[in-house]
Amino acid sequence: MKKNLKRAMGIMGSCVLLAGSIGCNPSSGNGSLLPETFTVKPTSNNSPVELSGEVVNLTEGVTPSEVENVAISNISEAQLESLSKAYIDLANQTASYDVNGNMLLSPFSISTALGMTENGACGDTLSQMEKTANGGLSRGELNTIMYAMANEMNASEDVKWNVANSLWLKDDGAWKLKDRFLNDVVTYYHPALYKAPFNDNTVKDINNWVKSETHDMIPEILDYIPGDTVAYLINAVAFEAEWGVQYEDNDVLEGRLFTNADGSESKVTMLSSTEGRYITLEGAEGFVKPYKGGQYSFVALLPEEGVSTSEYLKKLDDNDADFSKAVREAKYEDVNVLMPEFTMDYGIELSETYSAMGMDLPFKAGQADFTEMLEATSGEPYAVWIGRILHKTHIEVDRKGTKAAAATAVEMDAKCTAVEINDVHYVTLDRPFVYAIVDNETGLPLFLGCQNTMN
Repeated sequence: MKKNLKRAMGIMGSCVLLAGSIGCNPSSGNGSLLPETFTVKPTSNNSPVELSGEVVNLTEGVTPSEVENVAISNISEAQLESLSKAYIDLANQTASYDVNGNMLLSPFSISTALGMTENGACGDTLSQMEKTANGGLSRGELNTIMYAMANEMNASEDVKWNVANSLWLKDDGAWKLKDRFLNDVVTYYHPALYKAPFNDNTVKDINNWVKSETHDMIPEILDYIPGDTVAYLINAVAFEAEWGVQYEDNDVLEGRLFTNADGSESKVTMLSSTEGRYITLEGAEGFVKPYKGGQYSFVALLPEEGVSTSEYLKKLDDNDADFSKAVREAKYEDVNVLMPEFTMDYGIELSETYSAMGMDLPFKAGQADFTEMLEATSGEPYAVWIGRILHKTHIEVDRKGTKAAAATAVEMDAKCTAVEINDVHYVTLDRPFVYAIVDNETGLPLFLGCQNTMN
């Protein structure tokens, strides 16, 4: 059995954009966006980001509280199942918009950006976010899980991760962050904190931050800043890894055919390998292909003939299938694999998607409740809601490696285990398939996508 060592890199990011409004003209305030009791300690070990002189870095003193006994191994099976089902639900809803198109999400990135945002939510707004985005997990549970996963990713020695968060606040003197929100976000997510005028230069600054933290894979997340926007909560993730074993020249097969979702055919380059773990889930079969060190893997699932990827994701969603458990329990059996080289970019605004899933309150001006996040310095009544959830991804899979990237922004608006190897299986990805980059211990997808066309 010939095993492979191949280079792979992935980059993810997410951004939550918040808007708000107050019941009178904004107060000039004192210019401070942090509670007076806070000083900030830099919490990011990211590479320097070139920002304009209009941006004020507030990260120079905020010190996170200590979080004890938080590790991936402490995440329960019930919690993993809840998140896994929430991610499949999101993928199903997203894929339904274009059944023949390619799709790629980063559930980890989206959960991180929304997790930060949930710390400012209250009442029914929080309940909807916990039920839909978290699969029923409380924001406290999500905080702990995201903290544990980010720590493990950043500490990995066999693969290179960069998990980075940032929180941007409009520098108009009208708003101040609340103590508990800031403490929880800093403690669990370690964001860089910035204030900026939210003009055209701020668009460039935020895009430069995203580009830098995703190692140039996502060049921009914003094209403009709406007038009502008062904050951005952004996640970006970069991932570089090698396959466990290297492709030889004779493993690269040129001129093979891939049947696209619309029935047309495309010529592709196939990569041939034998993998050691076989996965099945709701009629689909596939393989688990480990990266160097065995902590993370590429997973592909090929639906039955005649079943589209969107139909397959709907089946997983309808049957409450546990994707993460299927990954963790994949059999140790040989799989002869043919996998195509492919490249794709994807972008989506997720407010409509989450609203269709039952999480609509956070996007409704005057009804959303984010009063635990911000307060108006004027003391006047105010409203804060999520304006947009912007998400972008990029992936390249070829004989030299895999590159993948994602960025998500939440925009807040305001007006005031080893077993014996048995059977040999064959999986040829020459028609639409579902794939993911997963954490092997949890089985949770860090990327989750459908490849429907090679055009």
